[in-house]
Amino acid sequence: LFDGPTIINVSGGRTSAFMLHNILRAHGGTLPDDVHAVFCNTGKERPETLTFLAELSARWSVRLHWIERDLRKPAGARFREVTYETASRNGEPFDELIVERRFLPNGIMRFCTQDLKIRTARDFMRSQGYEHWTSVMGLRFDEPARVSRVRDREPDEWDVACPLYDARVAK
Repeated sequence: LFDGPTIINVSGGRTSAFMLHNILRAHGGTLPDDVHAVFCNTGKERPETLTFLAELSARWSVRLHWIERDLRKPAGARFREVTYETASRNGEPFDELIVERRFLPNGIMRFCTQDLKIRTARDFMRSQGYEHWTSVMGLRFDEPARVSRVRDREPDEWDVACPLYDARVAK
């Protein structure tokens, strides 16, 4: 259960879908108004992933916010909300990021997740009027290094929750 402003980060994979399903069950099938299920589209997702997300949203009657980074918007509000039908499918958000940075992400400068997902989700939550929230991630118990990295980088603006890790759920 999550009380207060919360973003559930739904990647489109089985693990995050499993997490979302369990959160929905815990809340009696409906998320509270201040709990938002969000998918950050990079434009490089597989078509099957997009179809899976659309189907789970329809089958579980959950509002899934599809968002993408939008460089045309002012700093702090750089996202646009899209739908299954209007979501970028040719890498547009990723391409915009590369043009802005003027180089490709690499092993040393891994800015894709930071710019296309983390900052985009942050801007979405700020647009909802929140100054502090919980960011829920679908990391499992068999991913302790990832959980540790995420929790070590936790900014002041949000708390990180990894309910699958805490429940000892493994692949």
